[in-house]
Amino acid sequence: MEYVLTMKTKQHSIAPRERILNTAAELFYHQGFRATGINEVISKSGVAKATFYSHFPTKDDLCLAYLKDRNISEFELVCAFVNDQTNPVERFLAVMKSLQPWLEANRLRGCAFLNMVAEVPDPRNRLRREGLQHYESLRTLIFDLAQDLINYNPHTYTNLTAKELADDYLVILGGAIAMAEIYHDIWPVKQGVKLIKRLINTR
Repeated sequence: MEYVLTMKTKQHSIAPRERILNTAAELFYHQGFRATGINEVISKSGVAKATFYSHFPTKDDLCLAYLKDRNISEFELVCAFVNDQTNPVERFLAVMKSLQPWLEANRLRGCAFLNMVAEVPDPRNRLRREGLQHYESLRTLIFDLAQDLINYNPHTYTNLTAKELADDYLVILGGAIAMAEIYHDIWPVKQGVKLIKRLINTR
């Protein structure tokens, strides 16, 4: 009950749609999509049932809105981390390095999109497709950073291609996120940074 009252107090002045989304984001991410019921979201967001359904006709509609918001906010965080760097090598490494503060802030709960895969097995499902879009955006960003790196020093990186680098990087990144959640420890991310450095022969 204390949790409900705290959430209602914090969200008192927020528009109903945002209150619903804020509540759902917390519940979906920390306790899971299947474990979270619509009635729980309604109760903890402090809205009427009719208000809820006027914004989100189904639970999938609510979850999709949550994932779209998370897609944008998390990609913006990565881009901000990258943009803080000026050297092409550090910019390239920044995507992986951004994982540590992000995971620590989320109490090592991992990636909302990877977690959703376990709950929604159909790859054609629109919730799964949002996760694919998220990782494709990261892949494109890494590809661009890889190309910048190669252009910066073509002699050093003459044996590398931006596509291969981006593909290898994405696999390492996804594995580091998953292992950090499994071990509930940040060491897989630190190891991931070392692996990315090995890809470009940087110590």
